[in-house]
Amino acid sequence: MALSGDAKLWRGIACTLVGGIGWGFSGACGQYLFTFQDVRPDWLTVVRMVIAGILLCMAFIPMHHRAMRSFFKPGWHWLWLLIYALGGLMISQFGYLTAVEYTNSGTATMLVYFNPVFILAAVCLMQSRLPMRREAMAIICALVGTFFVATHGDLSHLAISAEGLFWGLTSALGIAIYTILPARFLSKYPTQALMGVGMLAGGLITGFVIDFPSINFQLDTYGIVALVLIILLGTIAAFMLYMQGVADLGSVKASMIACVEPISAAVFSVVFFGTQFALMDYLGFACILATIFILGRR
Repeated sequence: MALSGDAKLWRGIACTLVGGIGWGFSGACGQYLFTFQDVRPDWLTVVRMVIAGILLCMAFIPMHHRAMRSFFKPGWHWLWLLIYALGGLMISQFGYLTAVEYTNSGTATMLVYFNPVFILAAVCLMQSRLPMRREAMAIICALVGTFFVATHGDLSHLAISAEGLFWGLTSALGIAIYTILPARFLSKYPTQALMGVGMLAGGLITGFVIDFPSINFQLDTYGIVALVLIILLGTIAAFMLYMQGVADLGSVKASMIACVEPISAAVFSVVFFGTQFALMDYLGFACILATIFILGRR
């Protein structure tokens, strides 16, 4: 039975909220693994991508087997897939987790929300135009917010580590890449199946580069639980719920509601790890999140 308009609206809101909170919670789980289990970001990136990629492929390739049939034939799309998998998905995952290691889950997640500026810059470049007034306001808000988070308003020093700032913004760039590439070069393939193949390919290639089998350490019970939560709740479930939210609400409304992600990550960081944020951090967070609402206005 088809849902009514109100029921569909509330389902979309609930799915997007839970998905965003799941993403934020996965950042806190990553912070726990780095702090108490001596896990390396590159190891966690490979595990997360490979397992998530396998599950997404199992779920969506059979569902979209006709659309994906041409995908597995030789062609230039394999080059774009490689860029999508490594330059987009892998860089975004590895950059985010490394930023969490150097800062905390709240700050790292907030830095990742700089990605609309990179997307906007690419769009303006491809359309050979300057940003419109509303777009320029969004860029300024993002830059001011990042400045507050990184320096607390004092140019003489960084309030967070340079490595954390670099990898947080690198993750934002990776998100911009994996957002733009499918729209321009891989748009005829289903998003869920494409992300599954990209996750699996990116994870396997990265695992080969870092010599994954040689990395040895022991996870205790809590570490295993945190790892499972990152993969199932913070990757698969969050992605599925967000996609349902996009289907019910549209991408603009869903992206605005998903702003609960960095807020939840900051809350989890405070509650679980006692992370202290300064007033400038909150001002920076507000400015960065404002870019989503500015760009989302009709």
